[in-house]
Amino acid sequence: MNKKLIFVLTLFTVHCSLLTVSWAAATREEKIEGKNALFLSLKETVALTLKNNLEISIERINPKITETEITRSEAEFDYSFNASTSIGKNRIPSASAFASPPEAENEVFSVSTGIKKRASAGTNYQLSLDTQRTMSNSKFQGLKPQYTSNLNLSVTQNLLKDFGVDVNTAKIKIASNNRDISINQLKSKGIVIISQVEEIYWDMVFAIEDLKVKRESLKLAQDLEKRIRIQVEVGTMAPLEITQAQAEVAVREEDVIISQNRVESTEDRLKKIINIEEKGGWDLAIVPIDTPKMMAEEIILEESMKTALENRPEYSQAKTDLKNKNIQVEYKKNQLYPALDLIGSLKLNGISGDAEDVAFSGSVSRSGYGGDYFKSYDRLVSGNYYDWSVGLSLQIPFGNRAANSSYTAAKLDAEKGIKSLKNLEHQISVEVREAVRLIDTNKKRVDTTAVSRRLAEEKLSAEEKKFAVGMSTSFNVLEYQRDLVAAKTREISAIIDYNKSLLSLDKVKGTILEKNNIEL
Repeated sequence: MNKKLIFVLTLFTVHCSLLTVSWAAATREEKIEGKNALFLSLKETVALTLKNNLEISIERINPKITETEITRSEAEFDYSFNASTSIGKNRIPSASAFASPPEAENEVFSVSTGIKKRASAGTNYQLSLDTQRTMSNSKFQGLKPQYTSNLNLSVTQNLLKDFGVDVNTAKIKIASNNRDISINQLKSKGIVIISQVEEIYWDMVFAIEDLKVKRESLKLAQDLEKRIRIQVEVGTMAPLEITQAQAEVAVREEDVIISQNRVESTEDRLKKIINIEEKGGWDLAIVPIDTPKMMAEEIILEESMKTALENRPEYSQAKTDLKNKNIQVEYKKNQLYPALDLIGSLKLNGISGDAEDVAFSGSVSRSGYGGDYFKSYDRLVSGNYYDWSVGLSLQIPFGNRAANSSYTAAKLDAEKGIKSLKNLEHQISVEVREAVRLIDTNKKRVDTTAVSRRLAEEKLSAEEKKFAVGMSTSFNVLEYQRDLVAAKTREISAIIDYNKSLLSLDKVKGTILEKNNIEL
């Protein structure tokens, strides 16, 4: 073998060894830069986001709020207890010739208790117990004091307007559906945030890998500059070559600075989304430990479409919202009817008191309802003294314009909901198609960029050999170095984009939470 060729190969091998050692040392220095580092896998990053992210924490409250709306709507059918008491006295003159004495005085003490309830079928019940103690100075009052007890039951049944379980429980159904909507909104927020954090994670992996490539490129330029300087000093190369090499080193130093800034900016984005303040503040360095993998997955468009319609929380939310609109249509339709109510009441009476002799027209009589206070209850429960009534009440608003307008608006809103749901189906279809197509595109990019990178390495290797024997210029070597750097960057970008396109498909299919074993 030609001795010069052997020398060139040996020099190239030593150069690569020195490059590897220096790069490993640089990597170790990055890990011990004087500030605490948090080494995170992708799943650990997602877990931190779920725990600390403020947007998810805020969205988690909404289902709890809507849960209270269900309780409040159900409370309309709870029992209601009421009680009252009063005491009063009056003194009024009497125009009656038979009044004795002519000035009447009455003292009244009353107590009333009751319960009422509205049933889901549109029935209103009210049961009350009233007791009065009346003391009068009239000589013709046979009971002094007089105790009166009344047990009252009244029932009102809506027969047209507000009749039926579906109509009266409409608010409960809507509130329950709103809770489901808020849960789907929480899932949507979770999907968005998890997608964002995974994308940022891969962006940071790319930024770090790209920084490595840029530093490697700078090292190649610096090594070439040293070799050129040696050759210029021995007179085998023109001084102009040094200037060109120095200019290229400066350009690549700028590339390193820009790439370093990209790493730090992406790190800040990652810190924000995982709320890094919960883990020690913004001075903490984040080091992603997962690397992008190129594993081809078989994607079936039709199955992806079906999965998206089954799992997308926005689609489920739209369907639930349409249910609410249809409930409103039925409720507003019922409100078009006149108010026809069946009204019934039953009243049981009892009376007692201290019986006194009453003289009237020369004769003396005594009340037969004497007894203590509890005697009035005995007579009440006996059922001998009652009062009942049954009737109908009808109210018909002329024109009924308010109800008709509300019903028309509800129907239009439901029609809009149907069209919006269909539009969302089309949007999901387009998003799935784009995601599947992007996966295929990025897969092809990975293949082509790998070939491009390999060819760039071979071209640079060949050009460096030619340069070592004086058959090439530094300009050509630097150009092939730039080509290799660009090829490596494109390959890393293609692999990262392929992983991100798989993530995008999971996002549009609505399966990203399940894939990460997340249940909100």
